[in-house]
Amino acid sequence: MNFDLVISGGRLVVPGGIIEADVGISGGVVSAVSSPASCDFRGAPEVDARGKYVLPGVVDAHVHFNDPGFPDREDMASGTAAAAAGGVTTVIDMPLSGRPAVVSVEALELKKKAAASRARVDYALWGGLVDDNVNEMEAMSRAGAVAFKAFTCFAGDDFPQATPDVLLRGMKEARRLGLLLGVHCEDQALTSKGEARALQNLELGNLELKNTDKAAVRAFLDAHSPLAERLATQMVLEMAGETGASVHICHATLPEVVDAVARSRAEGVHATVETCPHYLLFSEEDLERTGPVLKCAPPVRGREAVEGMWKRVFDGAVDVIGSDHSPSTLSQKNSTGNFMEAWGGIQGVQTLLPVLFTEGVKKRGLPLEKLVRLISAEPARLFGLYPRKGALQVGSDADLTIFDPEAQWTVKPEDLLYRNRHTPYMGMRLQGRVEMTLSRGRVVYDGKVHDTQGTLLKNY
Repeated sequence: MNFDLVISGGRLVVPGGIIEADVGISGGVVSAVSSPASCDFRGAPEVDARGKYVLPGVVDAHVHFNDPGFPDREDMASGTAAAAAGGVTTVIDMPLSGRPAVVSVEALELKKKAAASRARVDYALWGGLVDDNVNEMEAMSRAGAVAFKAFTCFAGDDFPQATPDVLLRGMKEARRLGLLLGVHCEDQALTSKGEARALQNLELGNLELKNTDKAAVRAFLDAHSPLAERLATQMVLEMAGETGASVHICHATLPEVVDAVARSRAEGVHATVETCPHYLLFSEEDLERTGPVLKCAPPVRGREAVEGMWKRVFDGAVDVIGSDHSPSTLSQKNSTGNFMEAWGGIQGVQTLLPVLFTEGVKKRGLPLEKLVRLISAEPARLFGLYPRKGALQVGSDADLTIFDPEAQWTVKPEDLLYRNRHTPYMGMRLQGRVEMTLSRGRVVYDGKVHDTQGTLLKNY
């Protein structure tokens, strides 16, 4: 067999563990996984991966790249460049935080057009379920949406909350279409009333709500309480049981939420759950210390919850880890000095893999193959992309990450390829760094980003 490229001498991370083998690539696909003695790799261009791990490319199923509409925050070019530098070879872009929000076929086509001209890695697209566009879901599915996203709370004027009635009808339609419904779970009544009280206290002069004021952080945490997340999650799980829909609880912050999903699944409900690196690293005390750069919704929780989430990662109760990369300009994080008005979102697609390798594999002993399952195989499987994506096996796309486990580095602004270089991971000392990223056998990153073009993915 003739090979276009051979990755030689690496330690391949596969479901059964770690093996030493070479990878032959032909036509953008993995065509051989073998020792040199059992396969003739002679004559093919070669990448020396000795001493490195070779992983299936990361599939980040939760990114907001704001394109089209808000290129000052991020666009497909900068977002996917940062993804490639972090070993991410497939992104699934969320339907909100752009203009227009992807809640119709027309908006989906605009998103596809923007991605087709700018994405550096492969991509798939969420559609949005809002109040009320249930009748648009089938057409969006035919046009390429691989899943739908809804909020049980306020998500912006252009992405209205899916009321319980709409959520129920949307689940029935998602089940009919055979697609997943992802849900941001926070109770609208609790969060809106809590934020209103905090702003009223500001107006009355009872609370300064400055970025550096711990009382302002506490007011935000109280408004976005664990109870708000638990209540909304329980409603979604009960609706899923009623309708038979497949639901995905996005960015869970609480062990109790993961446990609720596990109980529902044991009762036959089709439910999965995701968490994010920031919920596995940072606590409320970090939010008080750092201010808006760590502000997100749902917010980071107490240290006990962080440890509880790690336990559930180890136990296999968490299905997927995604970055929830939610970019903003620096001024949106800091301009007014009012913590309640600061942008709620964290930039993290580029650091997803090295942060989890450092904190999970090196510090806590998480098996590397389990990490790869959480960030590659399972998200690909969940969105109908496996084994073309998320796998390192013959027949899979040659989406590969060559990862140096010994490299130590400190996150600095000049390392980041985001359009706006702020992140709560800034200054963190990490072990393990992406050395090379290949998308369909093409080198998209090797210390610099190359001018490659990603492809729109649909369910297979």
